[in-house]
Amino acid sequence: MKRLITSFIIVFLFVTSCQKEKITIGTGVSESFYVENSGASMRVLVEGNTASTVFIVFVHGGPGAGAYFYNTDYIKSNLGDKYACVFWDERNAGASQGGSNGKNLSLAQMTDDLKKVIQVVRYRYGQSSNIFLLGHSFGGLLTSSFMTTDDYQLMVQGWIFADGCQNYPLNDSLTRQMLLTNGQQQIALNKNRAKWEEIVSYCNLHTSDFSFDESMQLEEYAEAAETYFDEVTKIDYINLFEKDAIKDDWPLTSILVNYLYSSAAEINKDIANTEFSSSLFKVEVPVLILFGQYDFVCPKGLGDDLYNKISSTDKKIVISPISGHNIMLQDEVLFCKEIDEFVRLHNVVPI
Repeated sequence: MKRLITSFIIVFLFVTSCQKEKITIGTGVSESFYVENSGASMRVLVEGNTASTVFIVFVHGGPGAGAYFYNTDYIKSNLGDKYACVFWDERNAGASQGGSNGKNLSLAQMTDDLKKVIQVVRYRYGQSSNIFLLGHSFGGLLTSSFMTTDDYQLMVQGWIFADGCQNYPLNDSLTRQMLLTNGQQQIALNKNRAKWEEIVSYCNLHTSDFSFDESMQLEEYAEAAETYFDEVTKIDYINLFEKDAIKDDWPLTSILVNYLYSSAAEINKDIANTEFSSSLFKVEVPVLILFGQYDFVCPKGLGDDLYNKISSTDKKIVISPISGHNIMLQDEVLFCKEIDEFVRLHNVVPI
């Protein structure tokens, strides 16, 4: 009897292991898979209309933040109804697996990871699939690396750059100047005076050639600064976690461990002086640039630099008057509207 049961289990495992993975072409799709590359097993969630043949690949911030925060109900309803949204957890981020990957946690490796993700999406859903790349925050640096490497840009129909950074040294300078200018104005208006005086004092003491610690301090002030303006849409992170984390069953332990590891990893120091402004002339595909007026973390001057440096003749820059660093959460209407129009305009097969 035991031998019979053992034989049955072996046959069952063999049959199930040989079954073809389910790949859904249709609307309202929600399926995840893992992309293996150089020691990492990276989670990819595809949501929305795969029948459209259009796939918007979200490249998240961080390093280590994860793609869960971008998969909102509004984006599902206003982009996922027309296109397929691809939420990729980079190595050591979100629900991705594979150990610490310390030696492989580099911008070059992650650029290759992104290439693999696009190749796998095409393999699963069709080689004629139209790919649009969307980079936010650190995702702006990663997509800048991708778009200027070899002929990788030929793999995509368009590039969406949302509150991103392609030049870290320039980013620091722009953040300092924006903090200083706005701080002086707010002090004159007697608004949040004590907070702004601390920021202005720091900016006056640290003027250029920023160390890694200075860069991190500027970023900390930048994150706080947007919350001092009534014009900026406030993000209710507690509600976001309660609504989405529970409903979508986020792997919170994995997300936290990956974030803590990546945020303290050497990659952060390695990329501190990285810039792609000097190589952006290589970019010729259509580009949509989205920035928040009150983004101190990645100021809109980075968008101007990108716009002026790329060779694309088809390019557009849009500034949200109510957003800080997270335009997809703070001005979701403008975010989805502009992306929808951009994709419709540049999709090979009209929707």
